[in-house]
Amino acid sequence: MAWIVGKREQEIIKVVNEYLKTVSSELKAAKQLLKAYLSKDTQDIETLTEAVRLRESNADSLRRKVESMMYSGAFLPNFRGDLLGILESADKVANRTEYFADILELQTPEIPDWLEDMLIRELDLSVESYELLMKAIKNLFRDLEKAAEYVIETEKKEHETDIVERELLKKIFSMNIPLAQKMELKELVQTIADISDRAEDCSDRVEIVLMKRRV
Repeated sequence: MAWIVGKREQEIIKVVNEYLKTVSSELKAAKQLLKAYLSKDTQDIETLTEAVRLRESNADSLRRKVESMMYSGAFLPNFRGDLLGILESADKVANRTEYFADILELQTPEIPDWLEDMLIRELDLSVESYELLMKAIKNLFRDLEKAAEYVIETEKKEHETDIVERELLKKIFSMNIPLAQKMELKELVQTIADISDRAEDCSDRVEIVLMKRRV
């Protein structure tokens, strides 16, 4: 079952999809940034940090555009609030991704070689969580059953991320390094996990909309 939509709704859906794609692009830039940081590629670090910030800013602009377009009377009133709530929740993914970039650029944490692969794995899982969320949101307008499936997959991926986060924190606090470095690494690990957490929180909002549609 899908929405029966008119021209105004179709225009909003197009901008929503553009917003979702922009956040996805931001996350991909963040993945490249982490790899550049670990390889100590100074030039790419600066370029990719700016790319993350630019995409976060573009996503903000698109979200505000959707809000403005909603006032034209598109969709039923109760769904307008639901959709805006979903986008505000998804925006927290973009915000945490930008904060992740800020940590690397401004705090320049010293990352032990043997933590690198696990950090990349954690960020990969967080990005995958968002990609599943994106599919869930897109299918709100196409196929409610598929949307429900992607909500479940988002939750599963967030759980996988949690497991890697705990493993990383356990390793960090077993290391013979200064406490200040441990706390810096802890913040980095938790910020990466927060990306997945925010995606899962947003999927909860999608799930509520799905339940409303079924009533």
